[in-house]
Amino acid sequence: MADLHTTPGRSDGMGTGSGDAPLGDLIRQLAQDSAVLVRQEVALAKAELVGNVKSVARDIIMVAVGGVVALIGAMVLILFLVLAVGDALDEYWLGALIVGLLFVIVGGLLAKSNLNKLKHESVAPTRTLETLKEDKQWLQSEIKQAKRDLA
Repeated sequence: MADLHTTPGRSDGMGTGSGDAPLGDLIRQLAQDSAVLVRQEVALAKAELVGNVKSVARDIIMVAVGGVVALIGAMVLILFLVLAVGDALDEYWLGALIVGLLFVIVGGLLAKSNLNKLKHESVAPTRTLETLKEDKQWLQSEIKQAKRDLA
């Protein structure tokens, strides 16, 4: 086996020039530099990830605030609708009843429609299960083939 610390033409483990380091030292330095580089890359990835998470969290909070503001606006519009129907009928309680029933009917229909769709949907990973079955069959055939080859 060749000595890794030698360079062509030398057998004392030293390089040919005055600034040459033995191969072992170069490999050791390369390993240390690689470890430092990996640590720096991990630190950079962590810093970038923290920045991205903060940005996403800020955006999610703003979406939630926007949703709350829109919900308040929708409630005001519903109140306007109640007042408009109540004013047209000269009975505000009747306006509230009609608008409330309208929302209950629409919401109930939406829920029932989507509940029926949900009953027919499967959450099982069917493609993955099929692939696993195929893998099982392949493995069984490989085992049978290996047994035949050994016999």
